[in-house]
Amino acid sequence: MIINHRNRFIFIANRKTASTSIGIALSSTCERKDVITPLSARDEAIRQDLGYLGPRNFIPWNNKLNYLKLRIQKKLTKKNINRQLEQIGFHTHIKPQEALQYLNRECWETYFKFCFVRNPWDRAISQYFWVIRGKKDPMDLDTFINSHSLESAAKNSEEMYTINGKFSVDRLCRYENVQKEVNRIFEELNLSGSPKLPEAKRQFRSDHRHYRDILNDGQAARIASLFKHEIELAGYSY
Repeated sequence: MIINHRNRFIFIANRKTASTSIGIALSSTCERKDVITPLSARDEAIRQDLGYLGPRNFIPWNNKLNYLKLRIQKKLTKKNINRQLEQIGFHTHIKPQEALQYLNRECWETYFKFCFVRNPWDRAISQYFWVIRGKKDPMDLDTFINSHSLESAAKNSEEMYTINGKFSVDRLCRYENVQKEVNRIFEELNLSGSPKLPEAKRQFRSDHRHYRDILNDGQAARIASLFKHEIELAGYSY
């Protein structure tokens, strides 16, 4: 998530939509008072090399003590604390409903809010390769498409641009036009910095055929059912 106070915008980072690259590009227009949530060490290195501001202001003041305790815990135990951090402040893929715990309601209601979505059939395949990455005996695609994992992904995606089921952002952008969409936002909001998207995040997808050449009719119908509202909102078609 990025919350830019001078330019009055909020970027909500949906999964599998180049949100890491978008977040890095948007960092180029941020100031020290803005909210920038942390990325992986590799992606933070990309952000730093570009000379953009890094993570800041993602832990509310009332949770600073808890944050310090977690940092000490990490130093002593060498264990990952990302899950715990997500419970006490803003994080990369925080949902609007959760963000409102820490964000002034007036900011939410008056700032320009945008989120990206992705063609659900293409997204499902991308998600599948992410889920099976590094596994010696991975599930097949049909098992994944009929699993709770894809149901959960569809639900989580919808919750990135809704609050209590109500559409709650000002613009739903399409991943397929990601650079054009980011350029448009920079132009419309008259943002400083650079809209150019860096190459971030590793790609785990080994089959790059078009989704229609991979999915059978039953799989396509299952995905259409799970992502029904998103397909209607963004105007996708199989």
